[in-house]
Amino acid sequence: MQRIRLIVLLSAAGVTGVMILVLMQLVYAEISGSNAAFLPVVNRPGEPEFRGMWVTRFDWTTGTEAADPAKIDEIVQNAADAGFNAIFFQVRGAADAYYQPGPEPWAARVSGGALGQAPVPFWDPLAYFVQKAHENGLQLHAYINVYPVWDNCQTPPIHTTPEHFYYLLQQAHGETDGKLNGLQWTTGGDQYCDVYWRASPASVFTDDHLITVFDYLASNYDIDGLHLDHTRYGNAETSCDPVSAAAAGVPCFSTPPTGYSSYEHWQRAQVNGTVNKIYTHLVNNYPDLWLSAAVWPIYIERPEWGWGGFALEGYNDLYQDSKAWVQGGYIDVNTPMIYPGGGYNCPDDSFWSLDKWQTLAADFQADSGDRLIIPGIGSGYCTFDEIENRIMAARQMGTAGHAIFSYGALLTNQYFDDLADGPYAVPATVPEITWR
Repeated sequence: MQRIRLIVLLSAAGVTGVMILVLMQLVYAEISGSNAAFLPVVNRPGEPEFRGMWVTRFDWTTGTEAADPAKIDEIVQNAADAGFNAIFFQVRGAADAYYQPGPEPWAARVSGGALGQAPVPFWDPLAYFVQKAHENGLQLHAYINVYPVWDNCQTPPIHTTPEHFYYLLQQAHGETDGKLNGLQWTTGGDQYCDVYWRASPASVFTDDHLITVFDYLASNYDIDGLHLDHTRYGNAETSCDPVSAAAAGVPCFSTPPTGYSSYEHWQRAQVNGTVNKIYTHLVNNYPDLWLSAAVWPIYIERPEWGWGGFALEGYNDLYQDSKAWVQGGYIDVNTPMIYPGGGYNCPDDSFWSLDKWQTLAADFQADSGDRLIIPGIGSGYCTFDEIENRIMAARQMGTAGHAIFSYGALLTNQYFDDLADGPYAVPATVPEITWR
């Protein structure tokens, strides 16, 4: 209410535009205690800034009840009112479809029933989301989990229409002692599973299947881009599956495969190859679509950061060489996920402090080549200042914008008005991709 009165008074006095916004933020700092170091960084009207929001399958479905189109109406309205301009909408969780199926079966969470069961009454969540997003000035990027095959370390139901990818992978690569050759295996010879069975990045069949999925999405829906997640190995001891052994020509973690300096270098090349193949296909067939990826937040922990060397690294532990993607020119956007994987401390005295967020975002920004870095910000903080300070830090370091994970916690914490009245008070356009 104080800021509303301030706007009225300033407008009556003939003060307009960016001057009002700067004064608003200074007053807001006094009222709320926000970090004043970030306040001078405001967006001018029309200045490009990607303001993204992840919407996961858990943000709008329950798993036991039929999904409701009204929930998508709510999400889109809240996003538009807050000032977002783009949404990453999850359409593939574990080789299942949150859209009218083409290559993969209906996700069980859409109908509230079984895998492969269509919703009753029939509707298409992705088509509906695209329509509503575009009507409200929002881009819609189809967000997919790349290597996950099935979740909860269980065998998926058989005989869906179309057949689930788990069984297609079984048919393509066979199995050994009851284990699918095309899944990631550990050094102990077990199928690796954390929350997912994961496909081997060495599987060309997997790459080709993913491109079939992308073709279907790009051809049948007016999406603005494709957004990749889980484009990595499960952990540092995976890639001992028979498909990898045949492709590498050597046992896992042994003599370097021909043409590579180490087995780990070969592993990174498998993931890089998947991303490169997808990007090349998109550019050649759908040149207007963005390709972005949610990537591990710590590429390589640098000794000068003084963190103690205990952090899990994308490059060395998950064989995700995400900086190679932007520097090699075969992705448009990297979105490092710089936020807790579990709960949030209040106040935030965890590993994921603001200082570490700035360090990691700046590390990706410094090695971005001519592509875009859009760092991720968590939404589960108990005070909005934690989010706002990260947005302002991203602006100060010159990133192309930011994305917030995810809708559910933004709703729980009721942060949409805070965004609209604070860092999103000035509308922003989505940056353009100039290198195509």
